[in-house]
Amino acid sequence: MLHNVNPAFDSAAAIGILDEKRMEYKYEGKDVFVYASYHRIVKIKGDKGIEMFNKVYIPMYYQSVITDVKARTVLPDGNVLNLDPSKIKEIEEEGSRYKIFAMDGVEKGAEIEFAYTIKRNFFLFGSEMFQSQHVPYQEESFALISPSNLRFSVKGFNGFNVSEDSLIGDRRIIVGYDNNVKELEDEKYSFSEKYLKRVDFKFSYNLTNGSAVRQYTWKDFAKRAFAVYTGWSDKDVKAVKGLMERINLPADADEVKKVEIIEDFLKSNFNIDKKLVSENDALVTVIKTKAANEEGIIKLFTAVFDKAGINYQIVFAEDRRSIAIDEELEDWNRANDVLFYFPSPGKFIAPANISTRYPYLPDNFTATNGLFLKSTMIGTFKTAVGTFDTIPAEPFEASAENLEATVKFDETLDTLIINSRQILKGYPAIELRPVYVFAPKDKQDEFTKDLIKNVGNSLNITNIKVENTTLIDCADNKPLVISGDIKTTDMVENAGSKILLKIGEVIGTQEQMYQEKPRQLPIELPYSHVLDRKITLYVPDGYKVKNPGDLNISVEYKDNDVVTMGFVSSYTQNGNIINVSIHETYRSVYYPVSQYNVFQKVINASADFNKVVLVLEKNN
Repeated sequence: MLHNVNPAFDSAAAIGILDEKRMEYKYEGKDVFVYASYHRIVKIKGDKGIEMFNKVYIPMYYQSVITDVKARTVLPDGNVLNLDPSKIKEIEEEGSRYKIFAMDGVEKGAEIEFAYTIKRNFFLFGSEMFQSQHVPYQEESFALISPSNLRFSVKGFNGFNVSEDSLIGDRRIIVGYDNNVKELEDEKYSFSEKYLKRVDFKFSYNLTNGSAVRQYTWKDFAKRAFAVYTGWSDKDVKAVKGLMERINLPADADEVKKVEIIEDFLKSNFNIDKKLVSENDALVTVIKTKAANEEGIIKLFTAVFDKAGINYQIVFAEDRRSIAIDEELEDWNRANDVLFYFPSPGKFIAPANISTRYPYLPDNFTATNGLFLKSTMIGTFKTAVGTFDTIPAEPFEASAENLEATVKFDETLDTLIINSRQILKGYPAIELRPVYVFAPKDKQDEFTKDLIKNVGNSLNITNIKVENTTLIDCADNKPLVISGDIKTTDMVENAGSKILLKIGEVIGTQEQMYQEKPRQLPIELPYSHVLDRKITLYVPDGYKVKNPGDLNISVEYKDNDVVTMGFVSSYTQNGNIINVSIHETYRSVYYPVSQYNVFQKVINASADFNKVVLVLEKNN
């Protein structure tokens, strides 16, 4: 029997009728196994829905067994096509293994239904998503069942409802539910994954023998992680001592300078490969081979910092692009990315990222929270205490995409000569510098010409110059400067006795934002920044600009008289010289949904300037 569909979801290509997920922990002898059962019913409404659900993938975990696989397609006329078990295949894609089967007869108006159970070894932490970016669901449910002596902590996120723990007979039961869950589509300037409805769960108590001590806490994690990353053998210490002689820190170097030198030396002289698998991750081996995986390079940093007398803290950082580390529910699987924090200057480094240098992190780790491991002594034993704190972004004015351009006509008045200087500071420079460090010279040249072309829409470029290209130039925020002279005819049109000058194209192609559906997610930028552009236009003798007022655009948003975002362009004229000044500001990383309309106007204001065409006409 086919199901009714909520009219609110009629426009969807596929509609989830039911999504059930059940985790049951069971004793089998002295061992505990997990039976993870999944049941889903989906109505197909359009071609995209057919594409999404004509095949079903079931993940194959290590030492897991997939059982009770059932699937069927219910056609619009009520006929049922059951899955032939012989059609279930095993495949490997991108290093992961799956069981896969095709759903027969999938068409518009049909419903597919499938269910399966995965028997897995006991696992401490788990997470289940209950919202999709493409499919709404009418009914969703979750259940976690465990023996009475094994107690789990469960938390629903983004509005997914979860019950309290209930003891029924010899089993503990926690349930969750939600109804009529809309899809959460990707939107520009947002990261949707962390806003999806989900359930996280973790093992917290073993109540055998009356014990009520919470297990696998962040306190426990801090102790274990600190031991892993600072567990050096005598041979390691000796090898690090020899390495310090090669690093050769100046005797008068302060702590910041030591950090800068150590970071650049280790990242420049060691091959850091996160996928590297080694039978021996001892530092003596890392130093000898000059190769390390993520754990190895972090241990090397801690040992060198310790030897250099640098006060540091290991930090497990959130990634803004994905799900955050939650302080309340201690899911250790969320703590993956390691930073170092230096309390005295209040700055960070990312030890496993070869492209960044002090004091800059990959931008996705900024404006977040992190778990800071603060070392402490218990008697003669050194360990760490974990506390949550903020990982702030660098000041917004430290990241800038500035431009200085001088625009002149040649004697024919059909060609422009543009002298341009792109001046990049902070993150805009950090994003580009790796090209000048790691790419071959011919690729660097090609890349530079493409950047300069963006100013004049021409590859007729001379006098190219690139300054401050080393990764360590970010330490004192030296600007990456890319300059060149451009000859272009694409920005000039002759219209009888008039000249049309596409002056707005000097700032390059700009983003435009149009969205028919109401905005769902907050705005999130990679980093806060400013853009200051100065354009000097030399009007040809005998001509005047008819419409200079078109250069004036102003869209701003203020919070307590402080501009948090805005685009303001204006001009002044002195004789035949017009000076255009453009100031674009994004002071914050986050903007709430309530400010989306203003943000959209600011973004589109830069696109509007990009379209400005000045009309030059002869003087009377």
